[in-house]
Amino acid sequence: MALEHPHLSAEEIQPHLENENRVLVVSELQESHDFPSLSSHSQVNHCPVAHCPHLLQFPNDGILLAWLDEKTGKSRSWKTHVSYHSTVVSLREALRAHGYDLLMDLSDDEHYASYLLIVQQWAGTRAASSHHTGEITPATYNHRLATISSFFDYVKRMRLYRGDNPIDALARRKVSDQQGARAIEMIEMRKRLASIDRTTEPGRRDYALLSVALQTAQRGQALADMQIGHLSWSGTKLTIRFPRAKGGQMDDKELERETSAVLVDYLQYQYGESWQEQREAPVWVSYSHNHSRGRKLSIQAIEQICAKHLQTSKSHVIRHTASLALDDLGVPTSEIQTFLRHANIATTSTYLKRQKRAHNRYGRDLEQVFGISTTYDED
Repeated sequence: MALEHPHLSAEEIQPHLENENRVLVVSELQESHDFPSLSSHSQVNHCPVAHCPHLLQFPNDGILLAWLDEKTGKSRSWKTHVSYHSTVVSLREALRAHGYDLLMDLSDDEHYASYLLIVQQWAGTRAASSHHTGEITPATYNHRLATISSFFDYVKRMRLYRGDNPIDALARRKVSDQQGARAIEMIEMRKRLASIDRTTEPGRRDYALLSVALQTAQRGQALADMQIGHLSWSGTKLTIRFPRAKGGQMDDKELERETSAVLVDYLQYQYGESWQEQREAPVWVSYSHNHSRGRKLSIQAIEQICAKHLQTSKSHVIRHTASLALDDLGVPTSEIQTFLRHANIATTSTYLKRQKRAHNRYGRDLEQVFGISTTYDED
């Protein structure tokens, strides 16, 4: 990782290195006669996280790897690791394209302003490889900045960077309450479940998957990671141990009898009567007519199932729907908080408020008052 600014000579950069407010400790080591250049014995290796697509150049990328380990070490989530890793690598490439770098001396106001402009444009630009279209959502923009800000907070805490966190200077975008997947009304969800053709392989799986999702309100990745070994019996009910719930916490969810029976019916069809013996086998498998057939469903595949049956690719809609249904049934907010594993009840209250905002409790009264009807007199 190049740490000096490419537009400054060694003589020009030295005054900046003496500025205690904006100086990179590693740069001082490189300038010192007592320490060799960090890149003099660099080695390129694969990322130690299996199947991560990024390469690491050691020792320069040691800081990045240490931060990634701290961020995702608890949850051991491959998706989270790759998301963070890809975000930092993407910004670093954008900065280097303009002659800058992720960690560098920013004591010069002109360089500081240019650096921020590059970061701002990068955060609001969709990657060329993205299969999505349109503008970046405010939530995505804010998430990118939050990821980079977390990296700077780490290197500052580890005394590897003494400058200010430059990301703090960038304003976050306002996220509309209307963004994201909206909950499906109970009756409508009941109809959509009933419409699934359970005589087909995908239909049997999809019905079981959506039923389990509604019973547990788990996120899409936690559902995708389910293995048969995570299931255990408690009388006539199955309990699922989700080892990778949000925050890396273990989360046990008991299924009711009918949901347990639906899941067992699917597993017996897929694996036979001895399905419980295949503990490391994925619960949800692909029925695609390609190389993925029989393999674990990806989070993208689960999103496609939601799009097919629920008319939205946002798997989070199931979590919204389950929580709103409980609220409609009169379940106290504190119990919904426990069900959703929210750390703060205020989060649950906001969560429910957003989902109910479009609901007009007086809508039927207004229809009757104004005589709104599908029938009319032809006179």
